Amino acid sequence: MTDTDVQAAPLTNKERKEDAVFLLESFRAAGRTAAAVLEPEEAASFASSDALIQQELFFKLLCYAVLSAQPAPEAVVRSDWDRLLTAGTVADVFAGTFELTCYALDPPVTRSDSKGKIIDFARLAATREAWAQLLPEPPDPDTAVDVLRATSGGALKSRAFWVVREMRRLNLWHGDQLDRYGYVPDGRVRKRAARMGLVDIPEKADSFADMKTVSRGLHAVMRLAGAGNGDYDLPITLAAERCELCDSARMASCPIPHCRWRREHAC
Repeated sequence: MTDTDVQAAPLTNKERKEDAVFLLESFRAAGRTAAAVLEPEEAASFASSDALIQQELFFKLLCYAVLSAQPAPEAVVRSDWDRLLTAGTVADVFAGTFELTCYALDPPVTRSDSKGKIIDFARLAATREAWAQLLPEPPDPDTAVDVLRATSGGALKSRAFWVVREMRRLNLWHGDQLDRYGYVPDGRVRKRAARMGLVDIPEKADSFADMKTVSRGLHAVMRLAGAGNGDYDLPITLAAERCELCDSARMASCPIPHCRWRREHAC
């Protein structure tokens, strides 16, 4: 069955609302959340800090975002991130004191995927003047993710939305209009949202325009469950129901109230 077939029976808004309520309630009952990158004191001091400190903290978020854009479990990424922070790599790149030769001879991380991200760190440092225009608040909420993608040389794709989400979750950016781009449309979220029927888009659609459509769509759907959703995509990302691995056994026991994938495959 193709992606086109999966889209043949869209859920009603009432069904989507019931799914959104289920996902939010399950997420909150499980007590799970995403680990923060900025320390509590860093986040608390952001608004009162001068422009240079704000840029340094934002750069830290950007670097973690590009580091996490790799096919590795979050625990592995966090471990490498901690090593890079301890070694002062992120701070040195921001300050312009990074020594490539020293890094090459004695890297703080051993995995190639993480070691190579130093190129993206350096690019972000070089384009600081451009992304700094997003601080302390993006002047145009609709283009914030575009600026992040462009200044990272494309390294921030779905993770550009992650940056928006984290800035909003930490209450460092205050514009409600940014919430439309605070749902991280990575492969897992896109496939789960498409199969459940939360958004009407093929699960393999992965252009940046598609990602913006998915984020806006999920924002609209999750708001059906309530006026605000400070958890953004996390009820989908961290859901126990692994729609991307759905088979007949999982389908038979799936507690999600309405599912387009289940509906299409019931026969």
